[in-house]
Amino acid sequence: MEVEALREKIRAAGVIGAGGAGFPTHMKLAPNINTVLVNASECEPLLYTDYTILKEHIGLVVSGAEEVAKALGAGQVLLCMKKHTASRLHISDGQGFGDFTQVKQLPDVYPMGDEVIMIYQALGRVVPPGQLPAKVGVVVINAETAYNIAHAVQDIPVTEKWVTIAGDIPAPKVVTVPVNSNVRDVLQAAGVAVPLSHVVLDGGPAMGNIIDPGTAKITKKTKSLLILPDDIPAVTFKTVRTERVLVRTPSACCQCFSCTEMCPRHLLGYPLQPHKTLRYMGMTEEAGLGDFSTASLCSGCGVCTLMACCQGIAPSISMTEMKKKVGKARLGYRSETPTVPSPERENRMIPIERFMSRIGVLRFNRVPVWAGALPVAQRSYDLLLSQHVGKPSVPLVQAGDLVTAGQMVAKADDGISASLHTPVSGRVTAVTEKAITVEKG
Repeated sequence: MEVEALREKIRAAGVIGAGGAGFPTHMKLAPNINTVLVNASECEPLLYTDYTILKEHIGLVVSGAEEVAKALGAGQVLLCMKKHTASRLHISDGQGFGDFTQVKQLPDVYPMGDEVIMIYQALGRVVPPGQLPAKVGVVVINAETAYNIAHAVQDIPVTEKWVTIAGDIPAPKVVTVPVNSNVRDVLQAAGVAVPLSHVVLDGGPAMGNIIDPGTAKITKKTKSLLILPDDIPAVTFKTVRTERVLVRTPSACCQCFSCTEMCPRHLLGYPLQPHKTLRYMGMTEEAGLGDFSTASLCSGCGVCTLMACCQGIAPSISMTEMKKKVGKARLGYRSETPTVPSPERENRMIPIERFMSRIGVLRFNRVPVWAGALPVAQRSYDLLLSQHVGKPSVPLVQAGDLVTAGQMVAKADDGISASLHTPVSGRVTAVTEKAITVEKG
């Protein structure tokens, strides 16, 4: 299939980055790509969504990735997964699939799902700071995204989401649910109750966000729902007040440099120096902000907070705040030159079991069962117009219209945007600037 035809198929199907980033996938089909990397590495602990997709539908994942490769003229597809995943699937390093896909095993370390780190680990190429993977001839797509591309080629839109439901519950499972299902209804259908003194995370224990299960929804970006105790390190740092951290940080930081020395991207040679950023947080004026533009390179993995800091001051919170300031001032760091990884990088990579133990989730790490499509008892669906990077989708329907499951109800806007389809048949009851409400018929 020609690249423009494939781009339009993907755009029409509403495919976005299903790994959590949410970037519209049709925008990734750039020229001069020689390698397609399928990210099935499950960056965060406790997540087994990609593992389950590979277990059940590895053929569709490979097919979707190879459609992209053929359209772009890329010579290779690497199906990247951690060693523990490959072992469970009985897949060997270098094993071939499809026409020209090979498996690339990655070490069981955190945060191997970071695409910049994965590209270096798989290919030995360093994406220059601030640049996209296309700069080094690579496009990265999540395993579920590749699965959705295979469906898009057959004109099947994205109307369901694969989700891991795990944590401190009796029986973790992976399910598929309609896009924009209410989290409350999903947990009820899964037979999961949230115990007292527990929280629900949308995403992994390190980078996921605490959500209110009574109001939150499953979006196209949701990878997991984790039910975790509120007193473990993975959760406690998410509950601290940002203002208090920022006030305390400059005086409490002992400048031990551990946050910088353990930063996974710093170990790739990126000019990230969190310890210097922490000093700046005590300044109220914006003078010298440009000197901290490198904060824009932070992936938000949380290693500095969860593994490195001995003072309990959550450097990742300060880095996030600095990224906001830098972004607002349009001072993001960018270089044309690849960096040189540290010779200490291999010795400082963090084994995933050590990471799980440190953040308090090791005891919850159980491979979930594949439970199939979850029968969610939900009558009304609020289809969010902005659940992807870029401009919101543009509604194509109005209140009173009858719609059929799979129908496009909002189109991608010009530029970076994505189309939206209803997962259920029914009647449109409301259209606002934020959502289209469909009453299931």
